[in-house]
Amino acid sequence: MIYVTGDIHGDIDISKLKDERFMKKVKEGDYLIICGDFGLIWDYEGENEEEAYWLDFLDTQPYTTLFVDGNHENFERLMNDYPEALWHGGKVHRIRDTIYHLMRGQIFSIDDKLFFTMGGATSVDKFIRLEGKSWWKEELPSEAEYKEALINLILADNKVDYVITHCLPTSIQEKIPNLKERDHLTDFFEHICHILKFRKWFCGHYHRDQLIDRKYQILYQEILTLDDEIIVEDIE
Repeated sequence: MIYVTGDIHGDIDISKLKDERFMKKVKEGDYLIICGDFGLIWDYEGENEEEAYWLDFLDTQPYTTLFVDGNHENFERLMNDYPEALWHGGKVHRIRDTIYHLMRGQIFSIDDKLFFTMGGATSVDKFIRLEGKSWWKEELPSEAEYKEALINLILADNKVDYVITHCLPTSIQEKIPNLKERDHLTDFFEHICHILKFRKWFCGHYHRDQLIDRKYQILYQEILTLDDEIIVEDIE
C-alpha cells in the first residue's frame, strides 16, 4: 500500500504519523510519501538530537519513507551530506536505510505505478530568514533540473500514474483564495500539466487539505492512500 501526506516540518507536524489509526493500518512493505517540507534535515550546524530522534523513529517503522523537498529544507546538507543512488528507476538521496529523498525531475516505478517527482517552492517568508542558515536559494530548481525533468517525461511518453510535488501549476494554484504566489516552477508545472497524462497530482505547501478539479490533491494533515481512502483527518 502507498500512503501520501503533506508537510511535516520537522517535529512540528510529524505527530500525524503517530496517530493510532494510521499506525494500525501500515504494514511491512508499505510506502509513505511526504509532499515536501520534510524539515528533518534543517540545522545548518548538522544533524541535531531532535532530527536524529525523528529520523530514527521513521527508520524503524514498517513502511519506507519517501519525500520530495519543499522550500523548508537545508539544501546544502540535503545535496551534499547524503549519498546519491538509483532507486526504483530514479535518483534519490539515501537519508537512512528506509528513508529516501526523491530527487527532482525523476520518474520512479513503485508497486507497478509510475511517479513523477519534482520538489521545490518559493518561500514567502524568506525575508525573515537568513541565507545559509534558514533559507537556501536552491529551494527552486536549477535549469539543469528542469531540463532533466523534461527529458525523463519524454522518455516516459509524457505519461505517468501520479505526480508528487510541493507546489501546484499556476492556474490550479490561482483557485486557492487569497493566494498570489507565482514563479518559474509553478509556470513549469503549468506547461507540463497540459502535456502530461496522469491520474492524480499530489502536493503539500499550502497548509490545507483540498481537492481541486478532481485531480489535484493538496495535503496537509490528511494521510491518503492512492485510491483516496482517508486514513487520518481532523487531527487536533
